Amino acid sequence: MLEQLIPVPRKVETDSVDLAAPPDLVWAYVRHADLGDSPLTRALFALRTLPSPHDPAAPATTLSIDQLHSSSTHPGFQLLGEDPGRELTVGAIGRVWQLDIPFEHVANAEAYVRFARPGWIKVAWSIRLEPLGQAATRLRFELRVDATDEVAWRLFARYWLLIGPASHFLRAMLLRRLRQHFGSPEEREEARTLAGDERLLDHGCQLTHGITMKATPEQIWPWLLQMGCRRGGFYAIDVLDNGGKASARELHPELQNVIVGDIIPATPNGADGFEVLAIDPERALILGGLFDLGADKQLRFGSTRPERFWQITWAFVLEPLSRSETRLHVRARAAFSPRERLRLAWMRPIHALMQTTQLRHLAARAEGRLPRDTALDVAAGVAGAAIMTLAWLTPFLRPLRNHWGLSEQEASSPRPGDECVPEPRWSWTHALDVDATADELWPWIAQIGSDRAGFYSYQWLENLAQCNVRNAETIHPEWAHKVGDDLLLHPAMPPLRVVTVEPARSLVAVA
Repeated sequence: MLEQLIPVPRKVETDSVDLAAPPDLVWAYVRHADLGDSPLTRALFALRTLPSPHDPAAPATTLSIDQLHSSSTHPGFQLLGEDPGRELTVGAIGRVWQLDIPFEHVANAEAYVRFARPGWIKVAWSIRLEPLGQAATRLRFELRVDATDEVAWRLFARYWLLIGPASHFLRAMLLRRLRQHFGSPEEREEARTLAGDERLLDHGCQLTHGITMKATPEQIWPWLLQMGCRRGGFYAIDVLDNGGKASARELHPELQNVIVGDIIPATPNGADGFEVLAIDPERALILGGLFDLGADKQLRFGSTRPERFWQITWAFVLEPLSRSETRLHVRARAAFSPRERLRLAWMRPIHALMQTTQLRHLAARAEGRLPRDTALDVAAGVAGAAIMTLAWLTPFLRPLRNHWGLSEQEASSPRPGDECVPEPRWSWTHALDVDATADELWPWIAQIGSDRAGFYSYQWLENLAQCNVRNAETIHPEWAHKVGDDLLLHPAMPPLRVVTVEPARSLVAVA
C-alpha cells in the first residue's frame, strides 16, 4: 500500500517489533484502542503534524486511528488504505516546516498519488502485521516522505535535521510501549508448552532458549539430526563437549539416519549419551536420558528411577515464522533425587552458556554464513608455518624429505604419470599408509582442487595465499574428477588438466 502512495520516496525509515500475541489481537489494539496522550499517539505524529493548537476550530487531539479524518475545512492526516488485520496506511500533504502547518486535503488515495502542486511535502506511514508462528506477530512501521519540487525538499531537509532525532525517539517509545503491553515472544518462551514437555512432568528445573534463524525447518533439521560426539558434534564449545574436535561444518548424509531408541553419544568415549525419545521430522527432536548415579550407568528413559538419579529431556522444536524464518526453541528439563540439588547450582550457568553458544553456531550453519577459517584452522596453519620454517632452515635434509613416507628405492619405482615428464630436473615422491581400503580412500582423492574439496592441508595458510579453499568433511560425488577436467590449484593460476583417472588406483594431472 505504501509503495502505491509514494513509489519513489526521498526518505524511508522502518522499524519493527516482535510481539507475543496473534495478529488479530495486535490489530484490534493498534487500530481501535483509545490511546490518549500516549507515546503511541505522539509517535504516529512524530513529524509535528498535529492540527495547530492555536486554531480554536481544530479538532481535539486524535486518540485513535479511528478518529483520523481530513476534510476541506480541517485537512490533515487520514486513513488512505486498509487491509483489515494486516495493514493500514496513513498519509498527509503539508508544509511541515512551518510553525502552524498548513495541510492540503485530498479525497482519497488516488487523489493523494496524483497531487503534484509545487511547494508541498507528502508524508505517509504504514503499520503492517506479519504472523510469526501460531502466537506471535511482527509489527513493521514504515515512514516515507517525498516532495513535489526541489524547493520544498530543501526546506524539509533542514526541518528534518531538527525534528528527525525526536521522530526516531518517539517511534522507539511506540515499539517499547507495544512490547510492554503484549510482551515479547522471547519473554513468553519459558511459559509456552513445547513438544517433549509431557515426557517429564515432575521436573525440578526447566531452562528454555531460542533463536530465530533466516532459514527454513528443512534447512535446519539435518544439522540437528547429526548432533553428537563422534558424529557432527554439538556446535557449542568443542573443547568442552566434543573432545576438542571441531563440530561439523557440512551436512553428513551418513549421519542422518537417526531413529527412536538410538543413543546419541555425549562424550568422546563411552556408551552413555542422549536417548532419542521422539522424532517429528522438521518439527521436533526430543532427546532424553535416565542416569543411575549410584551404579554409574545409563538406563533406558522409561525404566524405574533408582535411588540416586538424574532424568532429563532435551527438546529441539522448530516453529516456522514465515517462508524464510524459523524459530528454534530448545528446552531442557531435569528431575533428580534430593541429594543432587547442589549439582544443579553449577550446572545451570554452564548449560546456559553451552546452549546459547550452540544456538548461535547452529544459526550460522543453517544460514550459510560460517566463516571460512576457524580458530582451529588458524592454529593448524601456524603449526604448519612452523614446520615449513624448519624445513627452510634445514636444506641439508631435503633429500630425505623428497621421499617422505617411503624409502629412496621405493620412491624411484615407476609411477603413473612419469611419462608426462620423462626427464625431470627435480621431483619428490611422498606416501602415507591409511587405515582404509583403496575404494574408501579414492572418493576423497577424486574431489581435490581449490574449487572443489580443497587439499585437506593447512587451509588457513592456503587462504592467506588467496586460494579460497574450504577442506571438505564429506564426499561430494558431483566433484569427482573425470579425464579432461581442470584441477585448480589457485584461482589466479592456470589449472592442471586431468589426463588419467583410474578409480581406486591413480589420478594424474599435468600442466
